[in-house]
Amino acid sequence: DLQRQEDVMQNSVALAQYRTTLIATIPHSEKIVFAPPNAKYTVTVFTDIACGYCRKLHEEIAEINRQGIAVEYLAFPRMGLGSQDHKDMISVWCAPDRKRALTDAKAGKSIPSRDCKNPVTMEYDVGQRVGVSGTPAIFSTEGIQLGGYLPPAALRAKLDELAAKKAPAAAAGA
Repeated sequence: DLQRQEDVMQNSVALAQYRTTLIATIPHSEKIVFAPPNAKYTVTVFTDIACGYCRKLHEEIAEINRQGIAVEYLAFPRMGLGSQDHKDMISVWCAPDRKRALTDAKAGKSIPSRDCKNPVTMEYDVGQRVGVSGTPAIFSTEGIQLGGYLPPAALRAKLDELAAKKAPAAAAGA
């Protein structure tokens, strides 16, 4: 019925706003960002260095960027806190060149073990609170979960679709 549909819509809007607010608590400097010069879209991706689909997504990062999409990675060691995966992700976030370390780790290369003040546990906690149940978990800037792994063109199509829904009047006039 209509009332139920409206309740579901309001709940999903509230959930999306909640996710956006939580993700915004993580400073930009704590994210590992791969962005094209003039990104049309930005997505937040909760990632794990050992996850197969996370690795596949990262192999396509250049194409994702060519599609006009910036990717802001957050750590989500899916094996849990204290796991080897968690320690390895701390090593990535503590590396002098995080982008290189993340790329190497996802390619299966060993990276030097490091420790420092890092956001891995905080990012994992935020991931749990926004409902991440698997990796990769891709969120739009509006807090909408776009899915897990998506090929670059499919990710762009979903973002275009969201943008069109947000601005139907603008799209109609274009």
